[in-house]
Amino acid sequence: MSNWKLHTPNGVNDILPDDCTVKKEIEAAIWSVFSSIGYKEVETPSFEYYDCYADVNGQISQEHMFKFFDEHGRILALRPDFTTSIARMASTKAPEGAYPLRYLYTGSVFRVEQTQGARQREFTQSGIELIGSYSPAADAEVISAAMEAVMAVGIEDFSMEIGQIAFFNGLVQQAGLDEKSIEKLRERIDSKDSVGIKTITDKLNIEDSIKNLIIDLPYLFGGAEIFEKAYVDGLNEMSKIALDNLKRIYELLCLYGFEKYVSIDLGMLESIDYYTGSIFKCYTHGVGFPICAGGRYDNLMSRFGAPKGAVGAAIGINRLISVLSDKDTHEVSASLVYAENNAEGIAYDIAYNLRVNGCLVEMYIGDGTYKDAEEYSKTRNINAMLRAFPDGKLQINDFAKHEIIETTANEFLGYYDDNLMFDDGCDCGHEHNHDCGCGHEH
Repeated sequence: MSNWKLHTPNGVNDILPDDCTVKKEIEAAIWSVFSSIGYKEVETPSFEYYDCYADVNGQISQEHMFKFFDEHGRILALRPDFTTSIARMASTKAPEGAYPLRYLYTGSVFRVEQTQGARQREFTQSGIELIGSYSPAADAEVISAAMEAVMAVGIEDFSMEIGQIAFFNGLVQQAGLDEKSIEKLRERIDSKDSVGIKTITDKLNIEDSIKNLIIDLPYLFGGAEIFEKAYVDGLNEMSKIALDNLKRIYELLCLYGFEKYVSIDLGMLESIDYYTGSIFKCYTHGVGFPICAGGRYDNLMSRFGAPKGAVGAAIGINRLISVLSDKDTHEVSASLVYAENNAEGIAYDIAYNLRVNGCLVEMYIGDGTYKDAEEYSKTRNINAMLRAFPDGKLQINDFAKHEIIETTANEFLGYYDDNLMFDDGCDCGHEHNHDCGCGHEH
């Protein structure tokens, strides 16, 4: 029998220091972009009453949720997505007249997924929700913010595909399809099964222009020319309005300078059923899944008693890590402070002063000699070692320059005190390019 305490369950994993550093840098870069646009950070519980998610189908249907009971026998569910939780929060907690709301978040979501390939059961998302606007400018803001965030983490080669679920809903309404047939047609379009689509449309008593449009949906992908192909004779009002809406969003994104990244995809049909308008997915090389996705969900707020227009985007942090792991990352060099017997207080003062001036500093806490500390430094990214003696002497071993500097702790600490007056646009407290001997550039 396996010793289960030594293993993680399927679909979850530990994140070790290198990847965790990349993860935090990605999250910080995305947070910086979203907050600069006016989005405020919120947190929602990791689990909610199951009722919060009970009416949602598709990727977060009940079969995809981790469910358990509280002490009163009520069903709880681990958060399968942020959007539903934030819609609940905004509907019940937002002050009157506060709309539009701009929320940002970062955290884990949990889904019961098949774990082959890149599928995970716990993964981190960073995203935004814009609540309280029906304007296509709101959709364009969210989509452009997502693209800015993707670029901020260092991904320049990507594509943002945008569609319109209301356009498809208008077509199936015009065709008079029931729910079962709609789902079957959605599956055929998603798999680009032209024969299967034609089998369904051949039975419909609708104009040939609409039949042909439905058959062509999987291939209506490209730029502005797609709108000309989609505005066919006999199109009902719902689909026309949806196309007009998507066209305006596309125009705005082009005006913002994102034309080369954006494509229209009228065959994109998201499986989460709360989407009501624009939907979008962002792809880049090296990952078989979208690194970002989202859309408009005007009906979701109504489920919690506060009908409002809303649109959001979620970025998959774990997928970005897999993309960026192949790129060169800048590892910050560190210094190591070693204290001879009875010099621990001096060593700590040195380490503290270096840290408050922006340096990464470790204290050697092993029981070994100075030579042992040198050997330890070879296993780390140590740039310099500072050896403190009880009489106040200080020896700085600069590994990069292969030189040893002899000074005193007072002189070294006095340098930091005396140079706090410098102001050259950097908040480290030192003139740039000045070598203070700590092994770092200031």
